[in-house]
Amino acid sequence: MKSLLVSLALAFTASLSAQSLKLTADSKGIVIDGGTHGLIVLGAPALTGSDKKPRKATFAPSTDGTSATATYADGTVVTVVPSSADGTVRYSFDAVPADTVSLVITASLPLGYTGGGTFSANGGEAKPFPAEPGKQLFAQGAFTKIDFYSGTGEGLSFTVPASYQQLQDPRAWGIPHFQWIYHYDFLRYPNATSFTLKVAAVKK
Repeated sequence: MKSLLVSLALAFTASLSAQSLKLTADSKGIVIDGGTHGLIVLGAPALTGSDKKPRKATFAPSTDGTSATATYADGTVVTVVPSSADGTVRYSFDAVPADTVSLVITASLPLGYTGGGTFSANGGEAKPFPAEPGKQLFAQGAFTKIDFYSGTGEGLSFTVPASYQQLQDPRAWGIPHFQWIYHYDFLRYPNATSFTLKVAAVKK
């Protein structure tokens, strides 16, 4: 009985975390509204081939913000469906050209992280965001989970299929936010027709 109560409590807590976030599609991409934590925008996905040149999409959200389609010059279509109910964003694709290597999502992260904010990958050591502009690429690796915490201890946790990721600081070029870049690897998942990104509100 005790274990059942613990399980129910954990499920309720997870449900609250998901429901405290609002996910919608707009012309910029998928907007994650974390309330006091601020806004994070998952930009329209780009496709890259062996030449590593990004193939940008025409991104069209539905009128109610519950889905969007990314359409590319070669006719490829990626459907993006955010869900506030369970804190997920689903990316679906049926006919990706054979020479396509990755689907790249670039997310904007608030500069508020400079005030004592930290990040950690796969539950590892928390590391600080750079307070001043400097090295453009300040973290990289293949992760399944990455957490971002503000100086107040509130944060967002992202879970994705294992693939290469980067954290960049483009402030030296006048871009007023950090960037998290996720590269979904089609070569690693050759038979997949979709993948799901999960996001949850967390607190230290």
